[in-house]
Amino acid sequence: MTDLLNQLVTFIGENPTLANAVVFLIAMGEALFLIGMVVPSTVVLVGAGTLVGLGKLDPWPIFIWTMLGAIAGDAISYWIGHIYKDSIKSVWPFSRYRTLVERGEAYFLRHGGKSVFIGRFVPGVKAIVPGIAGMVGMNATRFTVINVTSAIAWTIVHLGPGVLAGTAFGALGEISGRLATVLGIFLVVLFIAIMLARWLILIVLPLYAGSRTRIVARLAQRKSRFAKWFARMLDPAHPRSAGMLVSATLLLVTVPVFVALAAAISPDNGLQRADTAMRNLFQGLRTPAADEFMTTMTMLGDGIVTSIVACVVIAYLFIRRAWRRATGFLIAIAGAAVFVPLLKLLLHRARPIDLYTGADALSFPSGHATLNTVLYGIIAVLVAHDRSPLVKAGVFSVAVALIGSIAFSRVYLGAHWVSDVIGGLAFGTAMVAAFAFVFGSIHNEKVGRWALAGLVSVTMTVVGSAHVMRNFDSGLAMYQPVTPTVVLSRQEWLGEGWQDLPAHRIELNGEREEPLILQWAGDPDALARALAPDGYVPAPAWSLATFAGFLAGQTPPEDLPALPRIQNGRGAELVLIKRDGDLAETPEEETGGRWVLRLWPSQFRLKVDGGDPVRIHVGSLIHERILRPLNELSTPRADRDLPHDGENPLPKLPGVVTRTRPDGSSVVLGGPAIAPQR
Repeated sequence: MTDLLNQLVTFIGENPTLANAVVFLIAMGEALFLIGMVVPSTVVLVGAGTLVGLGKLDPWPIFIWTMLGAIAGDAISYWIGHIYKDSIKSVWPFSRYRTLVERGEAYFLRHGGKSVFIGRFVPGVKAIVPGIAGMVGMNATRFTVINVTSAIAWTIVHLGPGVLAGTAFGALGEISGRLATVLGIFLVVLFIAIMLARWLILIVLPLYAGSRTRIVARLAQRKSRFAKWFARMLDPAHPRSAGMLVSATLLLVTVPVFVALAAAISPDNGLQRADTAMRNLFQGLRTPAADEFMTTMTMLGDGIVTSIVACVVIAYLFIRRAWRRATGFLIAIAGAAVFVPLLKLLLHRARPIDLYTGADALSFPSGHATLNTVLYGIIAVLVAHDRSPLVKAGVFSVAVALIGSIAFSRVYLGAHWVSDVIGGLAFGTAMVAAFAFVFGSIHNEKVGRWALAGLVSVTMTVVGSAHVMRNFDSGLAMYQPVTPTVVLSRQEWLGEGWQDLPAHRIELNGEREEPLILQWAGDPDALARALAPDGYVPAPAWSLATFAGFLAGQTPPEDLPALPRIQNGRGAELVLIKRDGDLAETPEEETGGRWVLRLWPSQFRLKVDGGDPVRIHVGSLIHERILRPLNELSTPRADRDLPHDGENPLPKLPGVVTRTRPDGSSVVLGGPAIAPQR
């Protein structure tokens, strides 16, 4: 996994012209009138800044091209507004988003010329204000000065965090590549979750204001009381209509997701195989430093901490005489606390590792993910209630970051399967959405939002810190990495044990792929040396030069890197290729194909006399045809998962034995660990 990420970063760093073009187009698209509301500039630019910090991209070209893109986007939007003036509200596609245009116009009139500078940093209006400036006749020279200065500041703000992160990752990479990879995955997951929450609050809801108006008009015409009530709740003029819409949408999405996951649980299906593959992936990335951080995060979500925080919130709400919200909060927390163990007992799914006793020893759904989502999700709803979109986005960003960190720690530490955590997040989100839907319209209960936020922060900090400091050592020992291994003697392996090893490659999504026709005990390089006389050579490493081979129509098959394939969450330790000659049948297939042999580590070990057990690897041998569309590209396509008789060199290796599976397929057992004993 680390090698794959390193290859990706290296490829981007070796192609700076492409990176410059991407940041220019993204920065320009982000500023285009209305279009910029759906352009993910932040994600791309933070990523570019990270590559700068890693030393893979030169900072000045990236900075200049990002700034020029921002300037160009605002300038285009300005001249669109300048040309169309007020008639822009009736011109497609702007007429579909008349509400957004009017919102931007009001923002400009309220803040004047400085809105061009400020608006660039405000989601929801940044893609509208420059066009409005042109509509109202702002002087072009003045606009250009503000445009350029704001673009410089905006570029620094967007690239700066990535540069700092990249510099930190680079330093961590010198210490531990795996630690840098885990931290990178963790931050990317959190970043995407936070950006989705902000995107929903600041962009999606305003974008669909016009559609909501039409729906409300239709509902208002109906005589049903429910239709009229629903129309009032969804009315864009209603201060709580956006929250009601979000709550209803989340309920419609999260409940089916949770039900589907619960229904899919069985001992041997695609979901379980996918969970196992993901667990193996994270187990291979664990480091002591990351273990300490993730143990701390998971302990902040322990039952003792969530219980005390929940009790403090309930007491506070009752003291403030927010009777209905306090009752709803109590029902939601108690309901989740009762539902999780009951469902665990019903489904009886085993955890990846042995933890706890009773119902807590079972796995689906994750109690940490469920209860913390309900607790901090409802607190976020109470604190953000009736606040501005920016405040709501900030509050929910903090909640998502905390919940996501706790949920991620459960997967990283191996305490839960990925589907357990997703199921817990889905059920918890559904509970939060139901609370917001039922209690969001209450306006006559004064909660004291910032007092509640401060109380929760202090309680969690004090209780969580005390819990972590007191129990950290035992928690760290509890979550120590457990790598399940099965040790076989030579007699056991050659007898029946070989049947326990996987017969097919398992993808990260849990699907069974090509057959695994080789089990190799010992050094993979010994296999490479044994197959060298048959023409098998190590596959080229990924680089800009080898990647360019896919873009040329005459690249020999042996010069193309092998596409990465994962077996049960693990990357291949050995990849060999052999050209098999000219197999072309059409003008689009110019130079034939190749054989690709891959070898992956397994959890099985073989006892060796006088030494430590050696790992048993599993391998596949597939055929790829190299397609040549229009003689301009070289595209490998697997067309056979098994070699025919006479094409398989494995049974001819010295010291190997062949076994037949119940389905009639064969598997070769070999390696230096058994060859001397034959």
